[in-house]
Amino acid sequence: MKKIYLAALAILWIGAAFYACKKANESNGSFNGPGGRSSGPNALLACTYETLSGNITANRTLSNTIIYKLDGCVTVKSGVTLTIPAGTVLQGMKAPTAGGKSFLIVERGGKLNAIGTVSNPVIFTSDQAPGSRQPGDWGGLRVFGQANNNNSNSLNVDLGCATYAGGGTNNTDNSGSIQYVQLHYAGAVANTNDISRAALLLNSVGTGTTVDHIQVTNPLNDGLAVFGGKVKLTNILSYNAQRMDYQLSYGYQGNMQFIGAMRLDAAAAPPTAAYGLNITNQLTGVSTNTPLTMPVISNLTVMGPKYCGSTTVNANFQYAVRFFNNGAAKIYNSVISSWNGRGIILEGPTSVAQTSSNNLEFSYNSLHNATTTPYAFTSPLSWSASGGCGTSIANWITGPTPSCSETGNEFSVATLGYDGSFCSNYCAAGFSQNFILGTTSLSAPNYSWDTSSAFSQVNYRGAFGSTDFSQGWTGWCPQNTVYCQ
Repeated sequence: MKKIYLAALAILWIGAAFYACKKANESNGSFNGPGGRSSGPNALLACTYETLSGNITANRTLSNTIIYKLDGCVTVKSGVTLTIPAGTVLQGMKAPTAGGKSFLIVERGGKLNAIGTVSNPVIFTSDQAPGSRQPGDWGGLRVFGQANNNNSNSLNVDLGCATYAGGGTNNTDNSGSIQYVQLHYAGAVANTNDISRAALLLNSVGTGTTVDHIQVTNPLNDGLAVFGGKVKLTNILSYNAQRMDYQLSYGYQGNMQFIGAMRLDAAAAPPTAAYGLNITNQLTGVSTNTPLTMPVISNLTVMGPKYCGSTTVNANFQYAVRFFNNGAAKIYNSVISSWNGRGIILEGPTSVAQTSSNNLEFSYNSLHNATTTPYAFTSPLSWSASGGCGTSIANWITGPTPSCSETGNEFSVATLGYDGSFCSNYCAAGFSQNFILGTTSLSAPNYSWDTSSAFSQVNYRGAFGSTDFSQGWTGWCPQNTVYCQ
């Protein structure tokens, strides 16, 4: 009788486990990938693991039938190429056997070719079980190139296991290709000397490198940091960063287009001041070093924590775009919405003065769900005494005179027109985003500034148009995703 009772319990347990697994695979947390998976819409990779640790000293191609555990600092050495095929899953260990934090690092002269596809992205995530993953479970991805920066072309980052330097004189340097990649739960800080707090750091990376279709979610600090270099960034998404979505500094002068920054959790409480974009010439101190930090950005969308209807959010949510420590940029055809009622701020006389030299431009941009004056500056001096263009910040940003002033900005968009799925439950069963622009009162874009035709001249402002560039390859519920069985 006892044996029959135990057998019945075993059957019930197996049935319950099968049902739970099936339900997990039917939810938005399932992962459908290539090689090694059986056929069917919810096929999953078998749970076969391999640990990566230490230095990669010879060219290597990983397998998308194996899940790789990153144990501490995994370093692609100079002269070596690491290839990660579509559909590969890599998990940063929260508790590396050697201590410290887990990173995948590409040295100067090394290459990373992590090339996913729309249906089979490359995925970097935490090694923790579904439901237990947390921001900062692991360090993230660090790429060091040989392009210029404004720190004597040698910018060091201490990752605990070693100090790595980026910089050189080759602005066309090629560090590989990173395409159709998800990056979740990274951003752990190696030590107090680790100047990067980002899930993805590009240090002095050149234009020969491809960085396209990248999704960063739930980093402990910043989403993407770009220090120096001229690498072009396209189709990038940062979601629920705890500090900055994009940290641009140390002389970065690349082009950026179709850039999304989404903070849709109104209950979030950033531990420090948070910004969508933080643009500085160097991270600390007012530096006049050249090259000046001055990226060119078009079709940016920064969605703040008030976007989904909340009226009160944590005071640490500051401005969507911050210019600080002599930082500058040229921003066009962009949309800023619901960032605690604030759009852009220029802090300190050096950044204010960049408006007169046309190093800092902000034209053909739209601010939605903002205060009456969603722009500000702080300085111990007046706007004019700080060297600002025109008689006031309002004169500069609204134009049309003097010649250094901006044009085409709108400050009260009545109907933004983004699809309602932005505010959906991303972990709901069957969720599929439709991040598009529908009927809108946004003004038309303008590309008169793009004299070299370096940008795609689409017919809308912001990162999202009538098609969703994030469709298919992104993962919006990485907390619950099951990657193997």
